[in-house]
Amino acid sequence: MPIVTIQQSAGRTAKQRKELVHGITEAFGKCYGLAPEAVTIFFQEFQDDQWGKDGKLQVDRVKK
Repeated sequence: MPIVTIQQSAGRTAKQRKELVHGITEAFGKCYGLAPEAVTIFFQEFQDDQWGKDGKLQVDRVKK
């Protein structure tokens, strides 16, 4: 029973998350032969001041 955790910036819509959950679940079914109820997916969203890349907080990277 796989558990998938997706860590991402906040801002995706519920529709986008639904489509992603559907696609990931289908992929596990196709590749591993699992029933949909065997796949659990969690979203963990972060604001841009809660993560960084290249030595900078994301909030500073997106400011132009």
